Amino acid sequence: MSSETKQKIIKAASAAMVAKSYNGCGLNEILKEAGVPKGSFYHFFKSKEELGIAVVECSSDNAVQMLRERLSDRSMTPVARLRAYFEWAREHLKAAGFRRECLIPKLALEVGALSPPMQAAVRCGWDQWRSIIAQCVREGQEAGEIDPNQDAEKLSDFMISAFEGVLIRAQVNNDVKPIDEFLHFVFELLIAKRT
Repeated sequence: MSSETKQKIIKAASAAMVAKSYNGCGLNEILKEAGVPKGSFYHFFKSKEELGIAVVECSSDNAVQMLRERLSDRSMTPVARLRAYFEWAREHLKAAGFRRECLIPKLALEVGALSPPMQAAVRCGWDQWRSIIAQCVREGQEAGEIDPNQDAEKLSDFMISAFEGVLIRAQVNNDVKPIDEFLHFVFELLIAKRT
């Protein structure tokens, strides 16, 4: 059995979970979409839960790689990199017709109904995002762009949580106004260095 087959299963499961949810899609539907027989599934995964963890890890890895690329562009200041990331996400959502395809936040909404291993996988994804954003915040503090009295980890947690909330509002409203308000409050009021 090839790793290509495993990736086909993960890709089909990701698409099904984005379209419906973890609990809303069945294993048979995922395998039919992947074009893989059930026996092959059990060669790679012991259960749907194990597949769900693989899907979360794959989604997290992709998101972390993209975030690292966007926040490591040293031709921009740390605050400019942070703002550019959130502006990119705004434009990406707008271009997608306000239909969000990011799996981690979607599964986070189900997290209370998920197993402890699935919860841990989702939390791990959030923790990686927080760590990368916190590093950029610390760089901004060292550069004198961000108030050094702010706790970088807590500020990063807040930005992620607030942004996820405004993304939901933007989708409900079919409008970027909540995201623009987030950008205003975070970048012009919250993280601005106090004089």
